Amino acid sequence: MQQNQEPFSVVVTSDRISPAAVELLSEKCRVSYTGSYAKPADIARVIAERQTDGLIVRTSKVTREAIQASPRLRVIAKHGIGVDNIDVAAATEMKIPVLISASANYRSVAEHALGLMLSLAKDIPFLDGRVRAGQWDKATYQGVELFRKTLGLVGFGRIGRRLAELVAPFEMKVFVFDPFLTGEAPSGVTRVAEIGPLLKAADIVSLHLPLTEGTRHLIGAAELGMMKKTAWLINTARGGVVDEKALIDALQTGAIAGAGLDTFAQEPPGNLEKLMTAGKVVLTPHVGAATAESIVRMGVEAAQNVLTVLGGSRPDRGVMVNPEIYA
Repeated sequence: MQQNQEPFSVVVTSDRISPAAVELLSEKCRVSYTGSYAKPADIARVIAERQTDGLIVRTSKVTREAIQASPRLRVIAKHGIGVDNIDVAAATEMKIPVLISASANYRSVAEHALGLMLSLAKDIPFLDGRVRAGQWDKATYQGVELFRKTLGLVGFGRIGRRLAELVAPFEMKVFVFDPFLTGEAPSGVTRVAEIGPLLKAADIVSLHLPLTEGTRHLIGAAELGMMKKTAWLINTARGGVVDEKALIDALQTGAIAGAGLDTFAQEPPGNLEKLMTAGKVVLTPHVGAATAESIVRMGVEAAQNVLTVLGGSRPDRGVMVNPEIYA
C-alpha cells in the first residue's frame, strides 16, 4: 500500500471471519462487522457509515438498499458459494462483481451429505437418544446398508462430484441429472436427460444445485410422488429448492421414507415442529460447509477476492457470478 493512502473499508456480514482472512486484509483494509443475521436495513446502515469499498457476505440478506448504501462499493465476495442471499441483479446493474469462494467448502458439504445418509441408514440420532434415555434396542433394531444402493445426484458440480467419489467404496450405482453438465460423465456415473428417471430409480436423492428462479421448488409434490416409498431425500443445497409443505406431506403419508436436511426455506425454520414430527428426519442447522478447515479456506478466498478487485485486477472467471459486467 502506498504511504499515506487511506485503508480500504471492508464490511463482513457476520460477527467474525477467520484470523487468517483478517491478517490477509489488515495490511490494506479496515475490517468491520454487522453481527450475525443482522437485518437488511442494519447492514445498509453499517455499509453507509463505513463508506464501504468491499463487502464479504456470510449471513443475512444483502439487498439493493445495502448495495447502494456506499458509493465506494466495488466488490461483493461470498464467504462460500451460495448467493441467493445477495441481490445479484442490483450488483450487476451497478457493475459490482459478485464473487464466490469456489473451491473452499465443497469437500465439507459432500462429507456432510454422506453423514446425513449414514445417519438415516443407521438411525444414529434416534439411537443416541434411546441409549441416553436408558433404552437398549440391541435385540430389536435393524438398520440398512448403503452398499449397492442407487444414489441420484441432482446437480453435478464440485460437491456432487466429490460425493460420487466418497460413495465409491459402497459400490453405489450413481445417476446424475444436471442440464448444465458439459462433457462426459466420470466412469461409473450414469447421466440422465430428465429428472424423472433419476427420481424413480434412486434409493437416495441428494440435491447439489443453486437456488434460482428456475430451481425454486424443483422438488415438489409431483417429484416426491415419483420417488420410491423407501427412498430418502438429502438436501445440503438450499432450502428453497424443495417445497417443504409437499415434503412434510410426503413424509406424513409415507410417499417417501425419510429426509436429511441441512438447509431450509426459512432459517431458522418456522415450521420446525411439523418437520420434526412428519416422519423419519435428520436435521442440522445449515452447517454442511462449516468445518474448521473450510471456515479458514472460505475466509481466505473471500479476502483474496476482495483484494483482487480493490487492487485493480480482474478476478478469475471461475469465481465470478456476474462476469457480464466485464463484457
